[in-house]
Amino acid sequence: MIAATPLLVAILARVFDHSERVGGRRLAGLAVGFAGVIALVGVDIAGVREELLGAVAILIAAVGYAAGPMTLQARLATIDPLATMAAALAIAAVLLTPLAALSPPVDPVPATAIASIAVLGILCTAAAFVLFGALVIDVGAGRALVITYVAPVVALVAGIVILAESPGLGTLIGLPLILAGSALATGAD
Repeated sequence: MIAATPLLVAILARVFDHSERVGGRRLAGLAVGFAGVIALVGVDIAGVREELLGAVAILIAAVGYAAGPMTLQARLATIDPLATMAAALAIAAVLLTPLAALSPPVDPVPATAIASIAVLGILCTAAAFVLFGALVIDVGAGRALVITYVAPVVALVAGIVILAESPGLGTLIGLPLILAGSALATGAD
């Protein structure tokens, strides 16, 4: 459901950012890519209350995920992406640290877990967000967020290679749709 983010940028841009408005070809690409993600992931929220609430919560998060890069592009493009992301992550750390302190681990934390957290924090979060911020400034929020379509493809390939998972019908339908949609959505209108 977070893959709805590029579509949400297109919707929000109609009101908040005229430079991000998309035309026919890019909008079609966004729709095709999103359909591919739905086919690949197999979204099934058949009326189960908790699943519907979860889907709504993810869509609300996707609105925030769309608004952040749009704000970066519109208001913070002249600031170094390293400084912008450092400030954002510092604020998040200040807000989340008290919550983490309320539920300390019961057992000692292994060194491998601490190393994993450090790698995730430094490379997969801090460095990735700095690069993402630079990408947003360079190509715009809508095009940069098409990466949310590619994440399920990476997970799929990792599952096949690492876990020997077998691709199903949703994969065979979704993967080409995601790739075609991403190509259309990041191209010219």
